[in-house]
Amino acid sequence: MNDYMRICCCTLGLAAATTGLAHAEGRFELQSTNMLIRADPFSADEELTALGAGVFDLETGWDSNTWVRRVQPLSGRQVLRFEGQLRLRGYSDRDELNSVLVTPRVQYWNTTADNKLQLRLSAGYSAMSRDGDAHWTRPEAEAQLRYRPEGGRALETVFRIRANAYDFERANLQGLDSERVRIGVEQFFRPMDEALQVRLSAYFEQADADEDRFSFDETRLRGEVIWNIDEASSVALLADFRDREYDAAFSAQEPFAREDERFEIEARYERKLTEHVNAFVAAGYLDNSSNIQARDYDGATFRAGFSLRL
Repeated sequence: MNDYMRICCCTLGLAAATTGLAHAEGRFELQSTNMLIRADPFSADEELTALGAGVFDLETGWDSNTWVRRVQPLSGRQVLRFEGQLRLRGYSDRDELNSVLVTPRVQYWNTTADNKLQLRLSAGYSAMSRDGDAHWTRPEAEAQLRYRPEGGRALETVFRIRANAYDFERANLQGLDSERVRIGVEQFFRPMDEALQVRLSAYFEQADADEDRFSFDETRLRGEVIWNIDEASSVALLADFRDREYDAAFSAQEPFAREDERFEIEARYERKLTEHVNAFVAAGYLDNSSNIQARDYDGATFRAGFSLRL
C-alpha cells in the first residue's frame, strides 16, 4: 500500500473516530471536508520549496481537512473554543507532496450586550510533514474585531491582524524561515434572511525571511457570493487575486526579484444529503503568472467530495 492509499484509509478512520468523540460529554463540534481535488499543492500560504524547474504545477489528489472543537461558555457572553485540526493530502503520482498538517488552537470570544461588537483572539501552533519528513512548523496568533451595526448578521465588518513565523526544518529549504504579519478587512452582506451571502475581503501581508529573495509584500483581494437555492442546495462563485513581490534576486540563473500574480475563479454546487452530510462539486481555473519560469503555470481546477458537520 503506497502513501496515497494510506492517506485515503486514514481519512475514513478519522471520520469514524471523531464521530464518536462528538457525542462525548460536553459540547463538541466536528467539521470534516473530504474531496478529490485538482489544484496547486504549493499554495501561496504554505510556501514552498527550493527545488528546481518542472516541480510546480497543478496536481490531482485526495484532500481531507478535519477540525474537532470543544466550545466552553464562560461568564456573560464570553466563550472559549479549543480546536484541533488534522489535514491529510495525498497524490497518487507525487509521493513527495503527500502531507500531514496538525494544528492545535485556542480561541477566546467576547461580545457586547447589544451584539454590535465582538472580539476574537486566537493562538495556535501548526506542524507540517511531507512524505514522512518534517517540513515546517508555524506558531500563529490572530485578533479580530467584528462590527454589526444593527446587532444582527445581515451586515458585518471584520478587521483582522495575524502574525506567524515559519520554521522550515529541511536543509534544502534554508533561507525560507520567515516572520509574517497580515492585516485585512472583510465585509459580509447577508440579506434575504441569509438566503444570499456576499463576502468581500482585502488583505496586505509582509514576510521577513532569512534571505531577502524569500521576503515579500503581498496584496490579496477576494470575493465570494453564495446563494441558497432552497433548504437543501446552494451555488457559489468565488474569485481570488494575489499580487506578490519579492525583495531580492531569485537565483544566479534568474538574477531578478520574483514577481507573482495569482488569479483563481471557481463555481460550486452543494447539496444537503442528510442532516449532517453535504456533497459538493466545483470547477474553476487558476493562473499563477510569474517571472520565474518554474512558478509560471495555469490550468483547470476541480473539487468533488463531501462535508460532515456534527
